[in-house]
Amino acid sequence: MGRKQFEIALSWAAVISLFLATEYAIFRISLFWTIMGFWALCIAVLPAVIGRDIGNILPFELMFLIAVPFYLYFIPQTLGWSDRFYYDNLLRASEVIATFFIGFVTMMDLHAYTSFRTNKVFAIAFTVLLTMALSNFFAIGNFLSDQLFGTSVVSSNRELMMNLIYSFFGGIAMGIVLTFYLRHMPLERLRRYSIGRIGDK
Repeated sequence: MGRKQFEIALSWAAVISLFLATEYAIFRISLFWTIMGFWALCIAVLPAVIGRDIGNILPFELMFLIAVPFYLYFIPQTLGWSDRFYYDNLLRASEVIATFFIGFVTMMDLHAYTSFRTNKVFAIAFTVLLTMALSNFFAIGNFLSDQLFGTSVVSSNRELMMNLIYSFFGGIAMGIVLTFYLRHMPLERLRRYSIGRIGDK
């Protein structure tokens, strides 16, 4: 097996792990992670579907970066660690990371397969703003659910404010990670996945 085939196999392994995580989210009746899971699966396999080629899949490192926050959330739950002092912070961080990378890959797919065109600066800024917007949308949605339907997703106003702060600083931090990624990955490899074309404009 060559290097390219090995990378493709790793990408599809990440897709399978995303599928399993989404199934678990449905089983746990977790609305946020179910939506994120279906969204991630759709954008992950879109290049292969459109190109009719299983080798036309996103880079394996991006696929695993999308999958990691799902398991940061689910593994502590499965092991009964949800009462640990660090769990709430881990949950907030995983939500921000998942939203950021799914948003970024969505933007890449739009650039590769539609008439939408952008450059790297706008791509990063757009993804950071999308991360903040979606994180805040879900945070405020949870708060409204507690007020209207008597659920207990958000325990206090302080927790709501902390969620908003996490989305702000988390979005900026992930923007820095994305800048580093685009700057240091070989352009030839990025172009193979239509990512490099973001910088061609």
